[in-house]
Amino acid sequence: MGATLALAAALLICWIVLHERVAPRSAWQPFAITAAMVTPVVGFMAGRWPLVALALSLAALAWGLLMVHRLSSRMRHLLEERDRARAAASKAKQDSERDALTGALNRAAWRLRLEQLASDGGAMQPPRALSVLFFDIDLFKLINDSLGHGVGDDCLRAVSATVAAELRGGDVLGRMGGEEFAVALPGAKRIHAIAVAERIRVAVQGHCRTVGEEVVELTVSIGAAEYLGTDESLDAVVDRSDRAMYRAKDSGRNMVVADTAVPAGS
Repeated sequence: MGATLALAAALLICWIVLHERVAPRSAWQPFAITAAMVTPVVGFMAGRWPLVALALSLAALAWGLLMVHRLSSRMRHLLEERDRARAAASKAKQDSERDALTGALNRAAWRLRLEQLASDGGAMQPPRALSVLFFDIDLFKLINDSLGHGVGDDCLRAVSATVAAELRGGDVLGRMGGEEFAVALPGAKRIHAIAVAERIRVAVQGHCRTVGEEVVELTVSIGAAEYLGTDESLDAVVDRSDRAMYRAKDSGRNMVVADTAVPAGS
C-alpha cells in the first residue's frame, strides 16, 4: 500500500505540472483520489482480512502502473512529434537557403553568411581576415546553346560539387545566379585566397572534362579580393572580386586574378 501511495503522489505531481501539455484527459486525479480513499480501508481490513487488503493494494498499484505506462507512452509520442517537427523545420530552412540545382547557398543566404563572418571576424582581437572569391564557368552560354540546358545544368552541378570538395569546413560557397558563384573564406588573407582560387581552378579543369556523356572541358575564371575591414562595405569587397573575375576573363579565361588592395598594416 505504501508503494501505491508513493506512486499516487508522484502521478499527482506529474499531473499538476504537465496536465496542460501532456495528458489533459488523463485519469490521474481519479486514481490519486481512489488510492487515498482505499488506504484507510486497507489499513482497517489488514488485521481481519489480510488477503482482501492485499488484493485491494495490488489492484491500486496495478492501476497506478498502468497510468505510468500511459504517461511514458504519451511522453514518448510527444518527443517523437517534437523531433519530427524540428527536423521538418530545419529541412525547410535549409531548403529555403539552398539553390535547388547545385545545393550551394542561394545569393541571399550567402550574403547573410558573409555578413555574419565579417561581424564575427571584426569582433576578434586582432580582427580575423576575410576574403571573397567570385568566379563563373567560362563559355557557359556556348555550352548551353550547343549541348542544351540539360547538359548546362549538369555542368553547374559538377562545378559546384568540385569546388565544394576543395573548400575547408568554414568556407561558404554560394551560387549568385546563372553560372556565377562566390566563396567566402574566413581567416584567409589575399595570398591565401589566391592559393585557394588556384586550387579550385586546377580542380575544375582536371575533374570537369567530361560531364555525363558529353566532353565539355570546363574551366573557370576567378577573381579574389581581401576584405579591408570595417572601413569597407561588404558590397565593395564583393564588387572588387567581381571586377577581378572579369579581368581574368578579359585576360584569356581559366585563370586567377586578385585585387591588389589589402588592409592597412598587412
